[in-house]
Amino acid sequence: MRSAAMSRIFLLASACVTQACGGSLVVEHPSAPADSDLPAPYTADGRLPLETLFGRFDSLTRDHGWQAETVYTYRANGELAIRAWRTPHRGPALWILAGIHGEEPAGPNAIAASLGSITELAATGVPVVIIPVCNPVAYRNNWRYPNTADRDWHSGGYSVGDAEYLLPDLETGTRPRAAAAPGSETRALTGFVLGLAESYPPLLVLDLHEDELSTAGGYIYSQGQRADDTAVGAEIIRLLQAAGMPLRLAGKTRFGEPIVNGMISRDEQGGPIRDGSIDELLAASEVFTEGRKTPGPSSRNVIVVETPAFAGSRLEMRVAAQSAVLKQVHELWRLNEALPGQGPGH
Repeated sequence: MRSAAMSRIFLLASACVTQACGGSLVVEHPSAPADSDLPAPYTADGRLPLETLFGRFDSLTRDHGWQAETVYTYRANGELAIRAWRTPHRGPALWILAGIHGEEPAGPNAIAASLGSITELAATGVPVVIIPVCNPVAYRNNWRYPNTADRDWHSGGYSVGDAEYLLPDLETGTRPRAAAAPGSETRALTGFVLGLAESYPPLLVLDLHEDELSTAGGYIYSQGQRADDTAVGAEIIRLLQAAGMPLRLAGKTRFGEPIVNGMISRDEQGGPIRDGSIDELLAASEVFTEGRKTPGPSSRNVIVVETPAFAGSRLEMRVAAQSAVLKQVHELWRLNEALPGQGPGH
């Protein structure tokens, strides 16, 4: 579950960073708990173990010739890593993200269950980028954040997708919103995404989340160049409903954001969604790199799917609903391409 727009600066002790072979980032993170201090891997809700997930994702490289990259490695945590897979062909691309928060397991499991549909789309020539478990430490532990079991961010937890140090401030737009990334894995992930967006401009982004505090139903967020007028969002709502997922079609979120036909595209004051997330980064028309304002990825559509994951809800139903979306990526891509507006990715 994402949070409402707010400016936050978390300053952490610097990490020791070295370059691994192949350009992958290997980090010894001083704030991460040692492997011996971690609980046993959490699978009580039926989620697949990380080893099983990554084994399935590695089939993209083994069977389909995709390129795999290690974005970040936690040496202190048994060599857990953030990994990405992408097609060898580049250009305006479909991006699929999941697992930003570790207590939201449906997304990574749905991607693993839907690789056939994704590779079929890629085989038609559509470039695809997948970062299926953005927060492997938290996924392993059923935590929200990578550095603490405490869900309350006031206690020091931070998001691996926090991009505020790359995004313009909300008042003047003349400086970065935050002074630094909150953690070294955050810096690695958001920096990787911003760099890769140059050769794989995000035309359509699907980010799979869950909301464990919503008992009334799910919803989607819509950002990007076509945030308010998206046939893609409407189709995703239809697919979730057809899969039997209860949705909130009207009203407001607990942050005051209006829900219109199951979709949130405006904040509580009627402005665009500005939450400092990796989704805002992929939608941003301008970003800050090395202190300079530069053009951003400017995705046409960034859709965040939020399935309700309150206590007692069944993981298999949530995975099935998110899989129903992913199994229609060909149609979602077609609808996104058909939208009028700016050129691919910009």
